[in-house]
Parts: sequence; structure tokens; C-alpha cells
Amino acid sequence: MFMDAKALKVLSKIPDFLWLYTLVAMALGLTYPATFKQLAPAITPLLGSVILAMGLTLRGSDFMNVFKNPKKALVGILSQYTVMPLGGFIVAVALLGAVPEFIAGQVLTGTCPTGVVSNVYTYLSMGNVALSITLSAINTVIAPILTPTLTGVLAGKFVPVDVWALFLDMVQVTLIPVTIGVVINTVASKYVAKIKPILPAYSSFAVATIVAYVAASGQARILTLTPFMILLLIVATLIHLFLGYALGYAYGKAFKLDLPDRITISTETAMQNSGLATVLAIKHWDALAALPAVTYSIVQNVLGPFICQFFRKRVVKTTQQAKGGKT
Repeated sequence: MFMDAKALKVLSKIPDFLWLYTLVAMALGLTYPATFKQLAPAITPLLGSVILAMGLTLRGSDFMNVFKNPKKALVGILSQYTVMPLGGFIVAVALLGAVPEFIAGQVLTGTCPTGVVSNVYTYLSMGNVALSITLSAINTVIAPILTPTLTGVLAGKFVPVDVWALFLDMVQVTLIPVTIGVVINTVASKYVAKIKPILPAYSSFAVATIVAYVAASGQARILTLTPFMILLLIVATLIHLFLGYALGYAYGKAFKLDLPDRITISTETAMQNSGLATVLAIKHWDALAALPAVTYSIVQNVLGPFICQFFRKRVVKTTQQAKGGKT
């Protein structure tokens, strides 16, 4: 056995505190900028390794499942790439219009694919995990086309958006790593199974490291932000997140999906790959544009467990009512 039960238990708890690591990383980056700026050459490969880790949890069959349940998959994809991009745009223009970089960052956060922890949150919410995995796989693969296109359309009026360069970066840090991960997991699943328990913990620390670099690179501008602007950024993130959950759930209900599937689409829609958005924002604009993604990462990981609990209670209650109706 690769590691004992106690070590596995500790590792499984590490991602629960990603919000805390992110806050600590930001503080360290702002305090020791010179140290963390040296990480610049490693940031893109680091993000690629996180996406590779995601790929190691997927198989080719996860992509083929879209043909088994095309309606559910299409509803999930439609929700992901309409609710979050448009929600991010509307919220950003309404609340963050004074800072064009914030608009770009909020839109980019919304156009990026599903977050890497969405499968775990779906499981904790008693949703349809198989559907969640399929949606994560498909959303990540089509993101290199949809993310640059939607970002260009929605944010191009406020900041320069090089759609082609964004596409190439998306291919480099998402499509290629996730494909490699899927291939490795398909041909060497026995060996991959031994390292899978480490992957969520590794991804958490990698994302925190990226945040530290963002804070260090943009220290001068970040420290000039007023408390009011920071508050607006948090409020915008909260609204964006809850729009994702609420409208994602509404999509499922409108298409008459059952409760576990509605919960899955809600979670997949709201949980964003903020690490990817952070790296793309700082590469194509600056650290200020990355702040919405960093804020989103913190907020979604703080509130996520509470929303899981809400959904779980709803499933239990619905199940009990269904059983009661049969007796």
C-alpha cells in the first residue's frame, strides 16, 4: 500500500482549507514580493500540472458518457457557458466598472471551465457524480475555444483581448495536460491509483503558490486599492457565485431533470477553475485583473461546504418524502 489510512485521512482534509491557504499565500506574496516574483517561469507549468492531475482522475469513457446522456450533458454545458460568462459580465459592469482590469478578470473567471473540486462537492451534495465527471471533462476540453471567444466578446470593449494568444495558452495549459492525464490513467490506471490520494492536496498547494505569485507581482497596485473597492470585489464575487448556483439549478429544473442532476449542474456551473483564470489574467493583463479570480477561489471554497450541506439535506428530505408517499 502506498500510504497508511492515517496519512490518507490527513491528505483528504487538506483541500478543505484551500481558502485559508489562499489567504495566507496572498499575505506572503504581498509581504515578500521579491521572493515570490522569482516563481514567474514556473507558474504556467505549475498550472499545467494541476490540470494534468485532473486528467489523471478521468478516463476516455468519461467523455463517451456524453452520448449516453446527451440531454443532461448538453444542459450542463449550456448552463456553464451562458450563466457564468454573462453573470460575470453583468456583475462586473454594474459593480466594478471603475477598474477595467476587474471587469476583464471577472469575465474571464466566468468563461473558464469548471473547477477541479466540483466533483468532490457534487459527491458531498449527494448529486450525480458520474454526470459531474463527464461535465468536468467536456467543459475542460471545449474551453480552449469557448473561453477566448467569450472573453473577447464580453471583455474586449474594456481591455485588449488577444483571442488567438488566449486560445494557444488554453491549449497549452488545459487541453494538452488533461489529454496526457487521461491517456496515462487509461493505460496505467493501476499505478495512477497509487498517487490519486495525493493529487487534491498537491493541487491545493499549487493553486496557493500561484496566488502568492499574483500577490507579489501586483503588490504595488493591490496595496493602493481602497477598502471600498475590495468590498465591491467581494460583493461581485458573491453575486456571481450565487447566480451560478441558482441559475444552474434553474436550468436543470427547466429541462425536468431529477434533483441529483439539478444539484450536479448547479455545482458544476458555480464552481470555477479560478487557478486557470488567475494565470491567464496575469499573463494577458496584470495582477489586478487576476484579483477577481483569486477572490472567487477564496469565496467558493469558504461557502462551498455550506452549500453542499444545504443540498444534502434537500436530497434526504425529498427521499424521505418519496418513501412516505409510497407507504
